[in-house]
Amino acid sequence: MRGKVLVVHDDGISEEEFIEKNQLFLQAAKDNNISLTFKTNAEIYSFIDNNNVKCHDSYSTYNYALFFDKDAHVAKNLEMMGVKVVNSSRAIDMCENKANLYQELAKYNVNIPKTVIFPTMTRFDKTKAINFLNDAIEDLGLPIVVKGWYGDSGRNVFLVKTKQELYNLVEKYQGKELLLQEYILESSGTDIRMFVIKNKVVASYSRQGVSGDFRSNLTLGGTMSNYIPTYIDEQLAINASKVVGCDFAIVDILRSINGPVVCEVNTTANINNFYKTCNVNVPELLLKSIK
Repeated sequence: MRGKVLVVHDDGISEEEFIEKNQLFLQAAKDNNISLTFKTNAEIYSFIDNNNVKCHDSYSTYNYALFFDKDAHVAKNLEMMGVKVVNSSRAIDMCENKANLYQELAKYNVNIPKTVIFPTMTRFDKTKAINFLNDAIEDLGLPIVVKGWYGDSGRNVFLVKTKQELYNLVEKYQGKELLLQEYILESSGTDIRMFVIKNKVVASYSRQGVSGDFRSNLTLGGTMSNYIPTYIDEQLAINASKVVGCDFAIVDILRSINGPVVCEVNTTANINNFYKTCNVNVPELLLKSIK
């Protein structure tokens, strides 16, 4: 019996570009007798009517929807229409909002950098903000990493070195949806990225940022190389993925003098990079695991 899968991807990338970047995925689907239908999150129209979600198209014929997008609301609507979504809307939402992510990881004793979530202010009060930031500096030290709750590819991530620089940055954003983290000097510009499927790390590589940048993102000019994780690395990544409820996850880990810590858990990334660096066909393993 031929499987039928809906693949949902971000509206910011065309179907042609998505397919071009995911040739391995297409071949894996063919090898596993799976038919793929591609849609962006913006192409899935649905509306909420009382207790039901309705749409003009029928999605009941799909075995599942494979989500390569961060639009948790679209994923939730599909689930409410009876579609099995991988990853689930809860997992997507948890990973997308970094404030919620770090709280959930800490709740289940998954090691993370020391983190302070800036309070939500109805009206930004500079004096109160400075008092709050001074407490954060006392706990985290300087420099401090400032992150937006949302964002990827290194966007909305800053390294501030002085009190005044921190005050100015928070005031610029009016304190909205920001969190502060300790700066881990020993991992500056580097991290480890691991792909987790169910309870197994199937591939991993290390990233090195450009000279002078504390971020390691490839989109900012970073490079990658094959990495063989330790048992501790693997268990940390698996636990992080499990805690947020992912069927599969891309987990970024930082090295610290106190051991590895989880920097981020992602539900989507360029999975071809694992083949280029580790010679591991992640799409093949992913489709077999959820088939």
